[in-house]
Formats: sequence, C-alpha cells, structure tokens
Amino acid sequence: MPRFVFLGTSGAIPSAERDTTSLVFAGAGAAVLVDCGGSPVGRLRRAGVDPLAVSHVVLTHIHPDHAYGLPSLVQNLFLLHRTAPLTIVCRPEHVSPIRALLALFNVLERPGIFPIVFAPIALAPGAAAFATGGLAISTAPNAHGTMPNFAIRVEAPGARTVVYSSDTTPCETVAALARGADTLLHEATFPHRARGRFGAHSTAREAGEVAARAGVARLILTHVEADYHGEVDALVEEARAAFGGPVEMARELEPYPM
Repeated sequence: MPRFVFLGTSGAIPSAERDTTSLVFAGAGAAVLVDCGGSPVGRLRRAGVDPLAVSHVVLTHIHPDHAYGLPSLVQNLFLLHRTAPLTIVCRPEHVSPIRALLALFNVLERPGIFPIVFAPIALAPGAAAFATGGLAISTAPNAHGTMPNFAIRVEAPGARTVVYSSDTTPCETVAALARGADTLLHEATFPHRARGRFGAHSTAREAGEVAARAGVARLILTHVEADYHGEVDALVEEARAAFGGPVEMARELEPYPM
C-alpha cells in the first residue's frame, strides 16, 4: 500500500525532538524523497524505506534545510553500490546551483558513480512532473518570498491524494493544487501571534484557512520553528479554529497510509 513518512518536521533549526522538514512517499517498488535534510539514508532506514528504492529526489527549493543533505545522500548511495539512475526534480533555475553543490563534494561525475539526471519542472500550476512506483506527481509554484519554490501533489490509484505545501505564505496556487485532495501537509512555522517574525511562511491559523479553502478532508501541520516545538497542541487548536476537518501535528518516522 502506498504510504508517506515524515523524516523531519521542524523549520530551519532542528531540535532534539524534530529534524528539519523532509518526507518520503513509498509506492510499488520505488520511493520519492521530498526535500533532503541531514543524514537522509539514516532517516530513510529508520522510516523503513530502503534508500536504494529512491528513484527521485524532489528539491522544492534550495534553502539549506531543504537541500543540504543531497551530497550525503548521493555519496551514501554510491557506497551502497547503487547503479540505477537517480533523478533530481527541481525548479529550472535551481539545476545549476544543485549541480555546483554536488560537484563541490565530487559526487556529480565521479568515476563509477551512478547516473544523476536532472528533471526541471514546468512552472504552470498543476503541471504533471513525473510518475514512479504507481505514484503520479504534479506541481504548482507557491509564494516563498524571494526564493523560488513549489508545492507537490501525489496521487496513486485507489489511494488518498496528498498535497505538500513546502515553505510558503498562504497562497491560492497551493489551495488550487490541494482542491479535492484527501490530505494537505501544510507548513505552520509559528503561531498567529508571531505573524511577521518570519518572512514568507505561514501560521497555523493560515494553514487551517488554506485547508478550508481547498476543501481537503484532513490537515497535517509541519515545518514548525524550533521555538514552538513545546506548544504543538496549541498550534493544532489554532488551525482547528479555521478548518472544520481533522487536524494533527506531523509525527516523524511513523508511516501514514495513502
């Protein structure tokens, strides 16, 4: 059965309880890693996902907490004797800096390394990106300040549809991508009382408002700044005040069936 697992659920600074935000979708014989924090192979193994099953890495944007683990992932897969290509899905303008990052660590065109393929997304809202392991992924740009970024929608036959907002202020493109989805994974970096402390992010209340506009069945909050890890129950209640469906805080390393 298709499933997804949060490998991390924190904002840019991790805590003892929560790592930086990334997740994996596992389908039939293939897995899709979405964003890439530290020690990705270790986190994948703790989540019960074979690192060698990862066919695609989706880097929604290139802020360090979402991309800094990529060289480690490639190096570890090389040491695990991977031979199959690895596809990196990203925005077109991020292909060059990601290539430079991998080249810096000598894992881009290293002798004997598996092929690394770049697949830049189309920028139209709802554009189809790729399919693997019975999972079909489409994308839409979001609103993350000066950093180009995008959200993703994951669908599988006979399974729930899941949308991940990535880092974003509340925006209509994410609501449109999530319309009719079963589950919305939306960032909730801080409580609404702290609105303005962090630019280009959403509060828990705003995540609830997006879920309500999109008409999703369930909302899961993620990307919570470390200062607020001690008040996750309050963040859930804040989102519930704006959204009538089930709301929960993302749990790390626990499988969610699609």
